[in-house]
Amino acid sequence: MSIRLKPITVARVFGIPVKLSYGWFPVFGLHIYAVSAHYLPHHLPYQTTIEHWGLGVLTTVLLFLSVLGHELGHALFARAEGLKIYDITLHLFGGLARFDREADTPLGDFKIAVAGPAASFLHGLMFFVLNQLSIYVLPSRSAALLTNYLALTNLILALFNLLPGFPLDGGRVLRAWLWHRHGDFFAATRWVTQAGRGIAYFLIALGVFWMLTWKTSADLFIGAWAMFVGVFLKDAAHATLRHLNAVHQAAHLRVADAMKQSAIIPPAMTIQQLVDDILPVHRQTSFPVCQQRRFIGVILLERLRQIPPEQWSTLTAQDVMLPTTANMLLHPSTPLGTAQSLLRDNQVGCAGVLDDAGQFVGFISLLEIHKKLVS
Repeated sequence: MSIRLKPITVARVFGIPVKLSYGWFPVFGLHIYAVSAHYLPHHLPYQTTIEHWGLGVLTTVLLFLSVLGHELGHALFARAEGLKIYDITLHLFGGLARFDREADTPLGDFKIAVAGPAASFLHGLMFFVLNQLSIYVLPSRSAALLTNYLALTNLILALFNLLPGFPLDGGRVLRAWLWHRHGDFFAATRWVTQAGRGIAYFLIALGVFWMLTWKTSADLFIGAWAMFVGVFLKDAAHATLRHLNAVHQAAHLRVADAMKQSAIIPPAMTIQQLVDDILPVHRQTSFPVCQQRRFIGVILLERLRQIPPEQWSTLTAQDVMLPTTANMLLHPSTPLGTAQSLLRDNQVGCAGVLDDAGQFVGFISLLEIHKKLVS
């Protein structure tokens, strides 16, 4: 069984959680080493090793703050478009801002996509201005070298992200234009994802060629990095296509297509009865509590585990259930994609399905939705 380590939350910026994946740490350390042990000693041979490593750490921190600024550009414009921002994660190949959904319009999609490269261009311009100041106003060889490196790196980051293939920002910009021109979001996404796969295979081939013809260790590193980035983009493109197909399918399915006839728990049933009579027959992690077809709450097994067994015979379902709230109610005709978003946000991962008269007719969880989408 594989173990997936969750990213570490290190800060909140404008209310957005900022996380670090475990894959980010070796890249952070490798960049410090490359700058401190090779780049700086070559250009600043008169400085001490401690000074090289100090400047290497500073350069690396500023570089990753620039990557964070790139993702903040996406996130803040997405928030302005009404999207919910889950978090920003810095990972092995850069950063990722996660939203609850796509933009509602091509213009909104364009604004969100172009905000990241625009932020990188602004960072590059800022470091260029600082570079000129460190050359002509307050001369400092160290500052000039550091700001020149960061200006060029941010420019390269912006230009690379503008390549016209998904999931790069340039692919999103192209998608916004195609969406606007043809009026079909799914077709536009499919086209730019295929373009992204083409870019990925080109990077892989370029990396292989570079590694086969390398003359220095730097050539070998660049070739390997191009291959890794290409594989990452290829996998991201494949994942996007799978997600797109699921979303497209969800747009045509309704809650009635996925809901199930769950075991219904009366509010007066004791926990002991639930454990003895219901759990052995119904393998569920949550159960609806109903009184005369009126949906009044949900019982979660994870909450039952926290109750001492000696209390099972005295506590009832009504004592331990989560009372029904508005985000735990769905209609049979609700689109499955809408239901999936609601269940992800309502903290319980399930909901009762009510007919036009408000009567309980079914129960649905994220598991049923997932099974329906992948079937």
